[in-house]
Amino acid sequence: CLMAFKGERLSSFVENIPDFSFAGYERNEQSIPLVPVKETVDTASGDDGQRIQNAIDAVAEIPLIKGFRGAILLKAGHYEVKQPLILSSSGIILRGEGQGENGTVITATGTTKYNFIRVKGGGSDLETTRSLITGELTSGDIKIPVADAGIFHPGDTVMVTKTPNDHWIDTLHMAQYGWTASGYRIGHRRIITKIAGDTLYVDIPMVDFFRQRFGGGYVAKVSSRGRIAHCGIENMRLVSLYKDDHDEQHGWEAITLTRTVNSWVRNVTALYFGYGCVGIYQSDFNTVQDCAMLDPKSITTGGRKYSFYIGKGLGNLFERCYTRGGRHDFVTGSHVTGPNVFLDCYATETHADIGPHHRWATGILFDNIDGGQINVQNRGSYGSGHGWAGVQIMLWNCHGSSFIVQSPEIGENWAVGCSGGRMTSKGPFSSRRGYEESWGAPVQPRSLFLNQLRKRLGEDAVKRITITGQRNGSIWNELKAWAGDGKPLKGI
Repeated sequence: CLMAFKGERLSSFVENIPDFSFAGYERNEQSIPLVPVKETVDTASGDDGQRIQNAIDAVAEIPLIKGFRGAILLKAGHYEVKQPLILSSSGIILRGEGQGENGTVITATGTTKYNFIRVKGGGSDLETTRSLITGELTSGDIKIPVADAGIFHPGDTVMVTKTPNDHWIDTLHMAQYGWTASGYRIGHRRIITKIAGDTLYVDIPMVDFFRQRFGGGYVAKVSSRGRIAHCGIENMRLVSLYKDDHDEQHGWEAITLTRTVNSWVRNVTALYFGYGCVGIYQSDFNTVQDCAMLDPKSITTGGRKYSFYIGKGLGNLFERCYTRGGRHDFVTGSHVTGPNVFLDCYATETHADIGPHHRWATGILFDNIDGGQINVQNRGSYGSGHGWAGVQIMLWNCHGSSFIVQSPEIGENWAVGCSGGRMTSKGPFSSRRGYEESWGAPVQPRSLFLNQLRKRLGEDAVKRITITGQRNGSIWNELKAWAGDGKPLKGI
């Protein structure tokens, strides 16, 4: 896949391009299953929320079998739900009978700002024993030298935490925007695969640089209490009632995943919610596919209309998603550590930019995204000190109305095979130009993510997660024709 690169500048960074292929449900090693139905709900008069929640709670009492309890089937028809629907146990699927107007349509009727369907684990992460990192780590490394490897064992879940110092802040020129070293202790969750001497080997390559002169870091065992797994929301249409185009006292995010792993949202269309279709928070290895966010209703300003959003989490894959009328349509928040991927997505009638939004997100791939503005940049004082939005960010065969691609002094951002409005490094705050290759001419392979996945797991893994259009070429025209109206995308 690196045959596309010719520039001399990239030669020292080629090995630092992250391996994004781990993003997705079960790291794309398994297909998303069709879980058997255990409870069925049909339409009735009045508010349907309690009946649906009762069915969810009934399935939550079923013992787990191979990670699953069962599905709740909402028959086709129109439902009204005033309160949030909450899935707080592993192995529960909430399924409708279609995301079109004639499928399962659930209207959020509440008149306060609230998130509608919440897949929600609890608890917290607890770090225990730790050891200092003794050497340098670069993006792409799987070997981590530590002071004492004897406190770890293969199979341990660890947090590899960067502990920057003031020199790191000063090198990036971020103190002027309120950044402090203590505010950027960012952890990367990994699993130890083997130990050799005082070197730990981890399952997923790193996506950031750890340098001793910039503060280094440490590795700590971590236990995760309360996270849930193997949940799904699928095949439905979610609609928020609203008073007018600027109303903000109604459904805010259609679906949120919080402390949720190895789960999915698929074939869901959301209309009129104030913020977005799917938001991911402290959640890993989830797939969001064939989903659409249409015509959000809220003021068009900061903190609104983030169609598909990663607040915290690694290994999340958004593919074949469509948006209309959003601001930040495919976007990450602060301190988001990858790999995370947006693949084969389309945005129209956009009001702001696609890309990492603020405060040092790492290891994100925007692969064949067609939208408006697409930016990876130093946002400086924007948003009370956004500063560097991200590093180790790849734009691959994307199309946009304009591009700003900048790179910090530590790390790199890339635009390869992109087209549309000309790329520039001239953002609101001056910075080093990002790496550019093959402007205006798409490169091969068509998809970096799918090529990396093919190399890691083989062609069957690619076929598990793609439709024929993705394997044969661009699917933007197919997404435009589909526009989330409920007809399934072809060739699954």
